[in-house]
Amino acid sequence: MKAAEREAEILRYLDTHEFMATETAMALFRASPATVRRDFNHLAEGHIVRRVRGGVRSIPAEVGQSIPFSLREQWFAREKARLAEKAMEFIAPGSVTFLHGGSTTNSMANLWKDGCVITDSIGFCELLGRRFPAGEGGPQVILAGGALDLKAGVVMGSRTERILNQYHADAVVFSARGLDEEGCLDTNDDAAGCIRAMIDHASLVILLADRSKFGSPAMARVVSWNRIDILIAAATPENREELRRIARLGVRVVPIGA
Repeated sequence: MKAAEREAEILRYLDTHEFMATETAMALFRASPATVRRDFNHLAEGHIVRRVRGGVRSIPAEVGQSIPFSLREQWFAREKARLAEKAMEFIAPGSVTFLHGGSTTNSMANLWKDGCVITDSIGFCELLGRRFPAGEGGPQVILAGGALDLKAGVVMGSRTERILNQYHADAVVFSARGLDEEGCLDTNDDAAGCIRAMIDHASLVILLADRSKFGSPAMARVVSWNRIDILIAAATPENREELRRIARLGVRVVPIGA
């Protein structure tokens, strides 16, 4: 298991436990004490956990606090790239697409060739700028305005929602902080509201989910499963039954190998 994947699992553990001992992580990851200490120290340097004697503790988060994008983009990177590639198969050439920024959806900037993208993601725009430095080629991009979440790298809030409500798209592509029996959730009300605005004005709704999203807790309900048309998800032995259950609710589930 790579360091980024171990770090993601450490945070998942701390979602339900206040403390993770070095010995616990060693057993869970079959890793050496030195490896575990490096993982703990890296998360502590990002102010995601608190380093204490014998392990790490969760930091009481502000309501709706985002995990830094620079950290999230390292987690399950190859898996997210495959999700992005599969999602592009559902985007028709020349179409208009809403894209909610995230570590999975932003990687689609490396694949987009034409059409129009309406997004709340600063990172997506930066990636496109690197691909097309002369400003020639690539899709037209409309970046919604609003308050910038520096950690997440997206704009959000009531201003963003008002702007998004002015458009209609052929599809929306998004990821969420977590999935549960009812549907998907995100970090806070502002993020959830912007995603809902996109969903309300799109003909096709596509949700991307890497393995860490299943059962991951989050505060704000985005939508229930009956609003999702397609779920593109990493299939693992642990979530296969959950994917079957979601499919029975009428969602088209497109699994990819994890």
